Amino acid sequence: MAGKKQRKRYNFVLTFILLVLLCVMMYYSREQGKKRDALVYPESLELAAAEINGESLTLRDLAFYVAYEEMQVEEQAILYDSEDPGHYWNVRTQNGFTRVSARDAVMQMALHDELFYQMAKDEIELDEEDEKNLEYVLQDFWEDLTEKEGEQRLGVTREDISKTLRKMAYAQKYQEIYAAMHNKETEEYDYTEETYQKLLEKQDYTINEKVWKRVSLGNVILDY
Repeated sequence: MAGKKQRKRYNFVLTFILLVLLCVMMYYSREQGKKRDALVYPESLELAAAEINGESLTLRDLAFYVAYEEMQVEEQAILYDSEDPGHYWNVRTQNGFTRVSARDAVMQMALHDELFYQMAKDEIELDEEDEKNLEYVLQDFWEDLTEKEGEQRLGVTREDISKTLRKMAYAQKYQEIYAAMHNKETEEYDYTEETYQKLLEKQDYTINEKVWKRVSLGNVILDY
């Protein structure tokens, strides 16, 4: 009788171990599949990842945001596990997996800036102080990017990044004006806020999931 119980216990433990191993293998296989399906960013720059009010956003247009977000998450990853920062990219949080949340943030930032740029371009100009700040930000970001050889992994030039930052400068400046016009705080029109989301819902925009889901954040200028 004791022998039967022992065999049952042994079979249960063995089955449990096999299930765990199967889950690990399935997870590994899925992650490897994602890496194989991921776009080679420099070869895909002209692919449209989204469109808003008739204007396309290509992967070239999104390159700055991809690099920026990867750098930001990398800082968090090092704090989370300095010996294995890559682990953080696959951590599940209340907003989903870090890698997916980062990709979503990139798209939302890009849509936000493109929308406010469209609203701003025929209404305002950048002044001398704006231009100085723009050059400073460009220089600082480009140094950080080239230090990681990120420009090569993205396939972009300094001019590409400059173009995006210029749009951002217009967008940020007009966001302040637009908020004041509607008796709101500027921060209420940040891309994460409900007031802005209601504005976005009124726009004609689409995300090309077939392209965008193949961009693997953490594997563009980084290698996780």
